[in-house]
Amino acid sequence: MISRFVDATLAEWADADKRATCSLRDHEIIEGTFSIRALILELAKREPADDDLYDACACLGRLVARQHGSPTLASVAIDHAREALGGSVKAAWLVGARAAACEGFSGERTDMERADALSAWEFPRCAVPVAASEIAIAAGHPADERDVLEAWAARAAKSAALLGVRRAFVSGRDEPRRAMVEALGVAGIEVVDPAPSARRAGPGYDGSRT
Repeated sequence: MISRFVDATLAEWADADKRATCSLRDHEIIEGTFSIRALILELAKREPADDDLYDACACLGRLVARQHGSPTLASVAIDHAREALGGSVKAAWLVGARAAACEGFSGERTDMERADALSAWEFPRCAVPVAASEIAIAAGHPADERDVLEAWAARAAKSAALLGVRRAFVSGRDEPRRAMVEALGVAGIEVVDPAPSARRAGPGYDGSRT
């Protein structure tokens, strides 16, 4: 149960954050993160502050990033929390808590961007149609981990087989190409050397030519 003190301080903190950003999205995120904010306020009252406080601040940063909030919100939130708590803003935990929130935000943004980049290699985005029941696959997945490549190739091969693909031209780096060739073989799809027509095919295979 949130104490009356935390409830009032939470409202003051939220108001300060809203004044710092004009983004309507940020305002929605502020309203939607009251639970973790309440936890931060409770943990900040401990003497001395412990790792739970920094973990909670990092969690807030990640939530802001995950919901597409602004760097401004992530960077000012902890200072506003300390101000809402009253007293000196030079609390011993302030610098570490602020850093944890910013690191949580930047780390989550990095992970999201990496996931977006990897999604470009998922089928059918990594393939183009060549002829009836034939596709060309760009096996350029940037991962180095064998298990990641095998899982990616297996997903692509299964999807291609379900669309009625019978032959595939595969080109790309050695490791992802090897994984793709193996997966296509398991799915019963014949693999042939890349052909000039495959390299000239248009962008994006949508399964309409099978």
